[in-house]
Amino acid sequence: MTQELVKETPVADWAQRGYVLDEIKLLFRLQRLIETDFRKCKYREYYAALMGTSLYQLDKMGKAHLGMTVYQMIQDRLFQEALKLLRDGKDSVKEITFELGFRDQAYFARFIKRRTRLSPMEIRNLAGTEG
Repeated sequence: MTQELVKETPVADWAQRGYVLDEIKLLFRLQRLIETDFRKCKYREYYAALMGTSLYQLDKMGKAHLGMTVYQMIQDRLFQEALKLLRDGKDSVKEITFELGFRDQAYFARFIKRRTRLSPMEIRNLAGTEG
């Protein structure tokens, strides 16, 4: 009964909203860091250390508010950039592979194929026929 009373008080509501707002601000900050650093560092621990919080806490917040872990956020950003560069067509697949920090073209191709069921060259060819 005491917990029901606490949950119904306006003070508890405001405290909870403030906590959620702090988490969302932290996630926006994380996303900005990923946006600026995803090419140079793909390690989740790097971002947690930069933010001064534990990886566990970041993952918990990410799952709660975005439905993704820190690892998934980094992978998603890499994927978006890979698609952009492949569609752009300025650089070779090999150049894109190393520009995004992948070990080799085979690993990069698996990374793309797992998400699209297409090879990097197939994506490039599709982008060329759309224009």
